[in-house]
Amino acid sequence: MTIENLDIKTNTIHNIISKNVIKYRKQKNISQLQLALDIGLTGNAFIARAEKRTRNAHFNIEHIVKISTILDIDICEFFKQ
Repeated sequence: MTIENLDIKTNTIHNIISKNVIKYRKQKNISQLQLALDIGLTGNAFIARAEKRTRNAHFNIEHIVKISTILDIDICEFFKQ
């Protein structure tokens, strides 16, 4: 597999995670700001960028673990298309 293909695969997974964070956050009626504060951030800017995937922002494993705990969602759900 080429580095380009690996980059495409990684980007695809980041996009899937972002869409699922949005989906489950909205289902729980939690704002970006509240989620950010709950996982230890000081504002919603990072959550907004990571959800929209602007400036190559993405959730890392630490974020995903914290978000899954806050939203009471099995972490595996964030990786499903």
